[in-house]
Amino acid sequence: MNLTEKISNSVFSPDYWEESYQSGDMGWDLGRTTPVFEHWIQSKSDPLSICILGAGNGWDALHFSKLGHIVTAVDFAEGAVKNMNDSARKLNLAINIMHLDIFDLSQQFHQEFDVVLEYTCFCAIDPARRKDYIKMVSHILKPEGELVGLLFPIDKDPKDDGPPFGVDLNTTILLFSRYMRLIKKEFPQLSIDRRKGREIFVIFRKDGN
Repeated sequence: MNLTEKISNSVFSPDYWEESYQSGDMGWDLGRTTPVFEHWIQSKSDPLSICILGAGNGWDALHFSKLGHIVTAVDFAEGAVKNMNDSARKLNLAINIMHLDIFDLSQQFHQEFDVVLEYTCFCAIDPARRKDYIKMVSHILKPEGELVGLLFPIDKDPKDDGPPFGVDLNTTILLFSRYMRLIKKEFPQLSIDRRKGREIFVIFRKDGN
């Protein structure tokens, strides 16, 4: 296998994820709005600008847009972007759907979003780039903006093969603390059955400046 083939088949490449969309083998996809986020958004009466990282088929993006929030949904798999565009068109929803590597968001946005939403993106990227991920999130969040997320899987060793790559909670909180402060951490009651006890709901808030 030559270098080009190795890169193409890497779990960190768009081609790897595109194969999942083409085959329908999407174990991360819930087929509906994430229950935890569906509950969280109920308390938000004013429209928020929300960026969803690794948005997949866009269930959360569609739901938030229906509620009147300003949504940007990002994925680098062509199949994900097509599915989101098709769904948004059918529902006549105005969602900013971007075919983009999340690490390029810093070149597109600066202090743009009230909320960055995280679910199964942090565990899919190269663990060596988690500091870059957190720095990017801080860059695109407004002052006092929040990362709202479900960190998963917290029961797996980060050194084990993935994706998903394990998330050590203490290490992750320490990494985030360089750019924002933890304001909420809890095991959510609304986790889907197969992820109960394996994920934790967190909110990190960027300082105002």
